[in-house]
Amino acid sequence: MLTWRTLATVLRGTAGLFSGLAVLAVVAYAALLLLGYRPVAVYSGSMAPVAGTGSLAIERPVAGAGVRVGDVITFGNPYRPGSLVTHRVVQILHARDGRVGYRTKGDANDHRDPWTIELPRQVGELQFVVPYAGYALVYARTREVRTALLGLVALMILGGLLKLIWLPPASPVRLERAQQ
Repeated sequence: MLTWRTLATVLRGTAGLFSGLAVLAVVAYAALLLLGYRPVAVYSGSMAPVAGTGSLAIERPVAGAGVRVGDVITFGNPYRPGSLVTHRVVQILHARDGRVGYRTKGDANDHRDPWTIELPRQVGELQFVVPYAGYALVYARTREVRTALLGLVALMILGGLLKLIWLPPASPVRLERAQQ
């Protein structure tokens, strides 16, 4: 039979587990940033099976001039300013004036991308992928999730303060008996 004490123990353990996982995720995210890596959420399936929709693509900056055919890079979308594209380089074109153009293609796409791009001095090169973790990054940036997290923190602080107010302080006699 499920008692309140058992339920409280299970809930405490579950809360501890989720708190620990959240702290671990934040520490891992911070470590990646400190090591120079950049996480990018994948919004489409154009790079499946390498990086499916909702994946978190972890990239590191490399010199644009060092990119070769076969590298998976992240660059600004020429048709949608402010958004990024992560695709594979399929062709490098050298112009007579010394400029270099790159043609890219998503692994799951039948045809190459409709653009030829010039890369900036630095571009992100894909290092590894964390499946489904991109969803967390996308949703963490929404107003609703930020509001919910702020509300949760406020409730936890309020609960701690109310506990201090309502619970009587432990008396020295009780502490001595508990230690024996």
